[in-house]
Amino acid sequence: MTITFLPNRNWLRISSPSCTASAVGSTDSENTGLQSRKIRIYPEPALAKVWKRWQAACRYCYNQAIAYQRQHGAPKTARKLRDIILRSDLPGWVKDAPCHIKQNAVVEAWLAFRRSKDARFRSVRDRSHTLQFNAGNFRNGTWYPKLTRGLAFRASEEMPREWARGTELMRVKDRWYAIFPEPVNEQCSLAKGVIALDPGVRSFLTGFDGAGFVDIAKGDFGRIVRLCYHLDDLQSRLSKAPRPKRRRMRQAAFRLRERIRNLVDECHRKVAAFLTDNYRLIFLPTFESAQMVAKAGRKFGSKTARAMLTWAHYRFKQFLKFQAKKKNVVVVEVSEAYTSKTCTKCGHIHTKLGGAKVFRCPKCNHRLPRDWQGALGVMLRALQDTAILFSSGQDAIAAPLSDNA
Repeated sequence: MTITFLPNRNWLRISSPSCTASAVGSTDSENTGLQSRKIRIYPEPALAKVWKRWQAACRYCYNQAIAYQRQHGAPKTARKLRDIILRSDLPGWVKDAPCHIKQNAVVEAWLAFRRSKDARFRSVRDRSHTLQFNAGNFRNGTWYPKLTRGLAFRASEEMPREWARGTELMRVKDRWYAIFPEPVNEQCSLAKGVIALDPGVRSFLTGFDGAGFVDIAKGDFGRIVRLCYHLDDLQSRLSKAPRPKRRRMRQAAFRLRERIRNLVDECHRKVAAFLTDNYRLIFLPTFESAQMVAKAGRKFGSKTARAMLTWAHYRFKQFLKFQAKKKNVVVVEVSEAYTSKTCTKCGHIHTKLGGAKVFRCPKCNHRLPRDWQGALGVMLRALQDTAILFSSGQDAIAAPLSDNA
């Protein structure tokens, strides 16, 4: 698909990673990206001890590289920094770790320092730790089979025997994951529908597709709220608990956070699959939850603010864009300013709407549920400021990208 930009309004963001965006007459080669395949694995205690020792060695090399750059500045190339760190007087337990993963840790430190001079050190108390392996380090269904001979692990699904690309081994607390990069299988969606979405708290999303309204995950936040209350109660008792009991309570709190995160992620995936399977064009508001929930100038309570952050609308937007890329669906980001307050019948702005669940226009007495009003307002705003045309040649005509898109 080709997007042709017309000299129209410039505040919209055309976020269509599914296609090649180019000016008229130019040609871009198609770029097929990679996605990560994440598999939960269960190593036996002896193997987990070996992997933790490798992670400690990589963390030591990373921190040494950060300390060197803070004192002497970043070398011109990562290779030079690698030679400086790995040829220094390293402890014996660090030298015993495989060379490739230590090299990758030093390269990570070099890149981190280039991005920010305030790159921080890694700590053993960090939530997650990752080992980066080169292509060829994963053989016979494990990493460095000669160094881990006689040690095994179980996997939640079938593991490949060989892998041509670099792989990763990640530990989150005491949970281990194998990560394999693989090409994205792009599919052309046959859907022709258009939908405008309005994010919310009572309903995760409310959509209008021209034929009717769609309430997505309406009322489903109750289960997450109960888990949040349990987490709050656990956190309040944690500070008062005796020392031997605190560790178990912290582990229980971690499990609760993971459960909440998994429920939200499950919702994101199901909703993204539904939208990309049924619609070819998606109008999506720019999610600015972090600014909306800031205490300075906030116009709603802490419960609503927490619900907005827990739903993770911005993370959903990023995932939806990725799914749209795979299925050749166009995502257009639209400003949602005043879409809930502007009457969709007469255009009057209801300045005293507040937190009402039903929109009642004081001028024409038009009534509509607030979430439906917002979704319809997003659709009208998008149609007013952009023109989209899908032809048999799969051409799209749209408004130009803004400067910060």
